[in-house]
Amino acid sequence: MEKDMELILLAKRGDREALTKLLVNRQAKLYKTALLYIHNKEDALDIVQETSLQAFLSIKHLHHLQYFDTWLIRILINVSRHLYRRETPVPEIVELTADCHKQVDLHQDLMQDLVMVPEKFRVVLILFYFNELQESEITKILRVPTGTVKSRLNRGREWLREKGDVIREY
Repeated sequence: MEKDMELILLAKRGDREALTKLLVNRQAKLYKTALLYIHNKEDALDIVQETSLQAFLSIKHLHHLQYFDTWLIRILINVSRHLYRRETPVPEIVELTADCHKQVDLHQDLMQDLVMVPEKFRVVLILFYFNELQESEITKILRVPTGTVKSRLNRGREWLREKGDVIREY
């Protein structure tokens, strides 16, 4: 983490190589999040690429270095939303890279059900279950009150229980 803070500081000062290292280290997590959000491999790669570009263009505006990951995921979510508005995604069976499979195997059924979850609930569920973020971190990423995050998490779970193909407790 200390090494990351040094790289973040260097990146904020304009060191492109430092920012590249930071982005490469987070590439699998960014791809997994985009893929779960958009459900299309090619679009997920485009989202990661656009997120990286936006990070390069706006790193100087990062105010709190300790929130670099939060800032980066917020960029990814915004880029994903922009793409999602542009196109209506066709749900497909999501195939993840080997790195992503290690983290997702336990949530395979949930991942399949997420394809149909309304977007405002899906984002919170992805950040909570697949990125293992706390509610307070999700609040910072989405810039909504904690109560909204809790409500969306509960409503997303409820939606999955009621309308998911398989009855299970989330």
